[in-house]
Amino acid sequence: MRKLLLATLTLFCGVHAAKGVPPDSSSMSGLQTRASTQLQVRTGTEDGLHFTLKEAENYALANQPQIASAKLTADAVRQEIRQARSNFFPQVYLESDSVYAPENTRLAAPAGLNNPTIFSRQSDGVTVSQLITDFGRTYELTESAHFRADAAGDRANVARAIVVLAVDKSFFDVLRANAVLRVANDTVNARSIAEKQISTLAKNQLKSILDANFAEVNLNEAKLLQIAAKSAVSQAEAELSTALGFSDTQHFILHEEPLDLSMAASPDALIQQALNQRPELASLHNEMEASQRFAKAEDASRYPKITALGAAGVNPVANPKQLESTYYTAGVNVELPVATGGNLDAKAQEAHLLSQAAAQNLIDAQNTITRDVRVAWLDANTAKEKIGVTTELVQTAAQEQKLAEARYRLGTSSIVELIQAQLNYTEAELQDTSAKYDYQSGRALLNFTTGSSF
Repeated sequence: MRKLLLATLTLFCGVHAAKGVPPDSSSMSGLQTRASTQLQVRTGTEDGLHFTLKEAENYALANQPQIASAKLTADAVRQEIRQARSNFFPQVYLESDSVYAPENTRLAAPAGLNNPTIFSRQSDGVTVSQLITDFGRTYELTESAHFRADAAGDRANVARAIVVLAVDKSFFDVLRANAVLRVANDTVNARSIAEKQISTLAKNQLKSILDANFAEVNLNEAKLLQIAAKSAVSQAEAELSTALGFSDTQHFILHEEPLDLSMAASPDALIQQALNQRPELASLHNEMEASQRFAKAEDASRYPKITALGAAGVNPVANPKQLESTYYTAGVNVELPVATGGNLDAKAQEAHLLSQAAAQNLIDAQNTITRDVRVAWLDANTAKEKIGVTTELVQTAAQEQKLAEARYRLGTSSIVELIQAQLNYTEAELQDTSAKYDYQSGRALLNFTTGSSF
């Protein structure tokens, strides 16, 4: 009997040591165990890229091709301002003509109303045109281009916010996967020791073969958890590598910061913040303004366009009886559309309809963002509440496992009860591990929905 008690006591001392819980002390919570392990990772000598969350965000903002593409696109759209504004300035063209025509040549069917007479000559000159007024059309087109450029800049900010959200989510996914892997490794180590010792006891006929088989099954389940956890780490690091702008998968050593559990008491203030800060809304507002300005420009296309024209030059090769050696002229051109087959009316109507559609898009986006903020706040708040519950769950499960060990040691319970207690403790540790990172991911999403990602 003494041999049985000593062997059983040795078995459970090994189990406690493997789990990091001394047999003569109260059970240590999962958070304390993982905090110790994380400290070792931070001060270790593993090869990998070291990042804090802020460093990862800044690295992605500097290297993500999505951001570079959005910025280049915004710079390209800004050139439309110069294109529209160029009509305010003089248009100057150099011209050179060399023409041969027999004497008294005339065009029999001139395409326009110009003089159809053609003289042999070689002429060089300059033509200048200057817009006097088009009743606001050029001005409205320029303003529309300004708003489109601002919208493109806002879309670049949207790209930045999306990149920050992707980095934050991937960052916490990597931390979560590594934490789960640590739990899996600890579980495999503990159950491996237990399996070996129970097998030894079974060989010595101190425990049944059934107990040894249960212990082996329990160990294999832990190994399956370990395999899945290793795969999850690789997948999470691949996601983070892509989010940071790497072309291949990197290994990371991520440094956690203190958990901030402060949250707004209600989402109302956050909703107003989102309506003021979200770059998507700013982009849609600028698009609406641009469409309204463009509609005004299309309305102005029905009015006259008045342009001053001038031309001057020389005729170094020409018949002096037909052409002077120099020429110059000036005039005013007035264009007034009278009948265009409904083209101008259709364009103006199209512009006004698109302007109304842009206004509706803005309203829809405001409603969607209001909903997103409420949902993100609820999710983050729920995740926050889970943190305290899962911490207590780990402590309760540790006590349950300790009691099950004692009962099994005294022979008053079966191996099934012990294994169930171990499974409950492992599940509690996994839930406790995930709760913190669920909350941090939820806070990252909430920051994105409120427009405060960067």
